[in-house]
Amino acid sequence: MTDQTTTIAELKRHVQDFADARGWRRGNGENAKNMVMALSVEVAELAEIFMWLHSDDAGGVKDDPETYQHVREELADIFWYLCRLCGHLDVDLAHAVAEKTHKNAEKYPVPENIK
Repeated sequence: MTDQTTTIAELKRHVQDFADARGWRRGNGENAKNMVMALSVEVAELAEIFMWLHSDDAGGVKDDPETYQHVREELADIFWYLCRLCGHLDVDLAHAVAEKTHKNAEKYPVPENIK
């Protein structure tokens, strides 16, 4: 799987199939609140990696293989819970992003000096 060859729908199905194989469906305590809580914990774990780095040094996490792997794992965990939450709430993520982009474009138009 790569970003260039895998659709969001395929990723969501991959995550759901993994969870289904382990019985992690609604009824096992899975609900929107618990998934949001888990998502926030994963975001906090990503933030912890960067917590004491100077802003100028934050991009350097790519230079340390162990730290970079940790960043990649936390990003995957975040995406994992995002996919699970979208599935639980029947959210079409691509459509939601497109709608939000349109809304943001109206709220934050391109400045004249940049056009």
